[in-house]
Amino acid sequence: MAGKEANAKQHWRGTGFLTTMRSLATPPWLRWDPQANHELTWSQNIVYGCVAAFSVGNLYYTHPILDVLADDFGVSDERASLVPTIMQAGYAGGLLFIIPFGDIVHRRPMIGLILVTALFWLGLTLTGSFSVFLGLSFVVGVLTVTPQLMFPIAVQYAPPRHRATMISIVMSGIVFGILVARLLSGIITQYSSWRNVYWLSFGLQALIFVLLFVMMPDYPILRPGGSYPHTLLTIVKMPLRHPVLTQQSLIAFLTMGMFTSWGPFHLSTLAVALFALIGITPVFLNPVVSRYVTSRIHPTGTLLLAHSVATIPAVVVGTFVGTFSLAGPVVWAFLGDLGMTTVVVANRMAIASVDLTAQNAVNSVYMVSTFCGQLFGTALGNRLYAEGGWVHSGALGIGLVGLSLVVTIVRGPHEKRWLGWRGGWDLSRRKMEATQEGEKPQERPGQEGVEADVVEQQQTSQQEKHKDLGAKEEDRATRGNGNST
Repeated sequence: MAGKEANAKQHWRGTGFLTTMRSLATPPWLRWDPQANHELTWSQNIVYGCVAAFSVGNLYYTHPILDVLADDFGVSDERASLVPTIMQAGYAGGLLFIIPFGDIVHRRPMIGLILVTALFWLGLTLTGSFSVFLGLSFVVGVLTVTPQLMFPIAVQYAPPRHRATMISIVMSGIVFGILVARLLSGIITQYSSWRNVYWLSFGLQALIFVLLFVMMPDYPILRPGGSYPHTLLTIVKMPLRHPVLTQQSLIAFLTMGMFTSWGPFHLSTLAVALFALIGITPVFLNPVVSRYVTSRIHPTGTLLLAHSVATIPAVVVGTFVGTFSLAGPVVWAFLGDLGMTTVVVANRMAIASVDLTAQNAVNSVYMVSTFCGQLFGTALGNRLYAEGGWVHSGALGIGLVGLSLVVTIVRGPHEKRWLGWRGGWDLSRRKMEATQEGEKPQERPGQEGVEADVVEQQQTSQQEKHKDLGAKEEDRATRGNGNST
């Protein structure tokens, strides 16, 4: 019993400078108590969604204003287009090499990444050198991975009945951040200076750092004693060991490839920014879909609905109507956004039970696949558009979303192997979590042994009661014998 109590309190009994500093930097109400209820609250969930929104926005402020940056720095449009490319390359590096740290270190100190990012962002705001701007953009891209720390927390600590909705709020935060970044960047730059956009982002990053500092608990380490090289090796091995992770990662690759494959529609900077407003409605609709659909059926059922109702109609209508009307891209943007976010939440639900001690490594595998899908769709879509116009790039989108549907179907909802339909096609909620890989309840790090201690205490209490009852009966019997004598 004493050994279990010591193990449960190990989180706060570490020695050394780093442990002391972490303790001092954590407000008392956020320190970890294994006996307490640490279910994710709605206020925390909304804060994590805001963190995702205002962090990921860093990657997209430049998209509508590349021509303005080219004029301001005195470089060509082609050279200015390197900025989002460099930033995305840095982001990919952060996904692969920084996010895995979330499994082997405490996650609360990693909110310091936001503060460091803000300092580098200040350099972007003030510099007059395009070369320095490019270099800082890469560093900012590497560090802008905080949103991806929010997903494993939502998966692990959200109450099971609200898990789909809470995951969708974080996901909607990311989509909202992308859209608002483009919108604000275009509007503010149109009427003032692009540097004002960057000052605004600097202030938002300072705000979300403060919010996390006062609201994010000091979650325990997922894999105590784990090494960084071993974690990187785990990322390589995971797709070979977990069919469900590979399946969902392929679906993410194909869906994001479809979403980014459409060719350019020549609009003004302000029009491009305002076009982002079309995606706002799906952002607010997605938590509703998650509440009433995703949380009630198996993730495979949600994927089938998302493909048949949203993504396939979006890409088909967008491709053929887009040849003569702006209504095509509008439908594509609206239904495509809704379908894409629904697919992502379903994928996250499907991989929620893959290696509970390496959730950030799981997230790295999934997000690298997503990122590669974006690059693939953008590169090939632009090339096809240059060769054959809107229909050619749209045909790529149709092919990708069709293949995504095939990948969804070739492996049944209860199949444990790579292909097949063993276990049938029951998509009801009662089998939703039982058939996820591992078939284990969602354990929460830092509470290992706590339930066992409770059970042991109950058993000990019952034994003591039985002993007391036995002693009383024996005493009564002794008295009875004495009286009869």
